Amino acid sequence: MGQGLGMIVGLVVAYVMAFLVLTFGLFIPSQVIPPALVSEFLSVNDLELRVAIVGTVLYPYYLGSHLSFGATQTTVLTFVTWGTAGLVAGLLARGFLEGLFASLFAVIIGAFLTWLLIFLIQPYADLFALFGTESMIIMQLALQGSIWPGVASIVGGLLGGGISRDR
Repeated sequence: MGQGLGMIVGLVVAYVMAFLVLTFGLFIPSQVIPPALVSEFLSVNDLELRVAIVGTVLYPYYLGSHLSFGATQTTVLTFVTWGTAGLVAGLLARGFLEGLFASLFAVIIGAFLTWLLIFLIQPYADLFALFGTESMIIMQLALQGSIWPGVASIVGGLLGGGISRDR
């Protein structure tokens, strides 16, 4: 199917999986996701803020600490979602190297999309401020938070690519 499709599907799987776990987080043990984070997610009615909270879960903890909402610590959910997303990306990429790159690029593109979303929901969002100091700090924190999710995703991508490779 290809590396590009695997990358896109892996990114969607990560966000959808984290969104669903946070939505039904009251029924999930506190070791997987902190109850304070679930209650914060459920108390927000705005979809953009909910997706931003999902972004802080997927790219912990620098981003949530700086923004003062969302995940302020790394959760088990981060590694489960990115490992699963990497596995799906690798399965669709059909090869070790393709699975590795599909899963890694899914994490990096997701970090840039999270940066743009968080920047655009801020009250000072302006097209000229996109490359301003505050925006660049948010981008740095999102990319800095993508190190461990990248590792989890690469492991899943290698496994998925190894399972689906041509023999």
